Amino acid sequence: MTQFKTLMKKEIAKVNEALDEYLQMQLERARTLSPVHELYYSNLRDYLTRGGKRLRPVMVVSAFQSVREEIDIPLLYRASCSVEMLHNGSLLHDDLIDHDEIRRGGPTFHALYREWFKKHAVDDEKKAADFGMAMAVLGGDSLLNLGGRILSDSQLPADLGFPCITLYQQAYQELADGVLLEMNMINDPNADAETYLEMVRLKTAVLMEKSLLIGATLARATDSQKESLSKFGIRVGQAFQLQDDILGSFGDEEVTGKSTEGDIREGKKTMLVIEAYRLADDQQRNVLSSLLGKFDMTKEEVDRVRDVFRESGALESTHKMMDALLAEGQEALQTADPPLRSKYRDFLHDLSDFLIYRSY
Repeated sequence: MTQFKTLMKKEIAKVNEALDEYLQMQLERARTLSPVHELYYSNLRDYLTRGGKRLRPVMVVSAFQSVREEIDIPLLYRASCSVEMLHNGSLLHDDLIDHDEIRRGGPTFHALYREWFKKHAVDDEKKAADFGMAMAVLGGDSLLNLGGRILSDSQLPADLGFPCITLYQQAYQELADGVLLEMNMINDPNADAETYLEMVRLKTAVLMEKSLLIGATLARATDSQKESLSKFGIRVGQAFQLQDDILGSFGDEEVTGKSTEGDIREGKKTMLVIEAYRLADDQQRNVLSSLLGKFDMTKEEVDRVRDVFRESGALESTHKMMDALLAEGQEALQTADPPLRSKYRDFLHDLSDFLIYRSY
């Protein structure tokens, strides 16, 4: 694991260097337009650089190096940042959809521009909120576009650039389809574990899969190697979301930096909720039906819902599902023909362990 941490730190540093260089290029371009543009792109840069694990660009370069030792793509690390732009563009829109005020220790984009409007334009709450929402839509759109543009600006060989842009577009489309499914699942009484895993595949896992496939494509991987990395990305991405669900109700707030009551208070349909309804007795189902999403829920009521998750077996069932998905993904790494290079195959294996058994 020490070797994994050392390699992870090195790859993140290279990704951050490439990301900062590209964002600086965009900021310099914005300065030629107007002070408004300069402030806007400066705020986007701050949103991107004040945190984040850089998992997806690291997956791009790790998949490449699991296939090819020599990095013959001069701007590989710049190209890898395409998926970081896509990820953060979706987060910026997610913040707006979920009415979140904080992201990575700073204000979300709509909250930032809402307060900017009140200070620099009109101190009118409704107009300021509308302005903040509009800027968040625009900000997310800008990042999603920059993700595609960064691939075009990475001087990729002609026969590789188009397939990579196609993978990017597929990830964008499927992510949007996943959010659509998630938003409507809450009103679907028949949503089950299978439905949930499909939503997670689209919303979360596909971007991990496409990150790996972009790296594999740039390395000119065989179909077998791509299939191996694809299955790894999907299963690990699904397991990653189940761990997120668990941490969302049972994590340590001081470690995660997030509330462990939010999902329960919102009545969010996580795998814990789906499994609890499937496994609970009538009394436990009544607790869930009466409390999940309840306005002004007390801390004691939140704890009662957690108790149902534990006592019904939903927590244990979700853990088992997560472990099975992780195992299936890790096994897929061994099926590539020719085999993936051991150094980065092992790195991807360790990365998946880190993602699933993390505490934050």
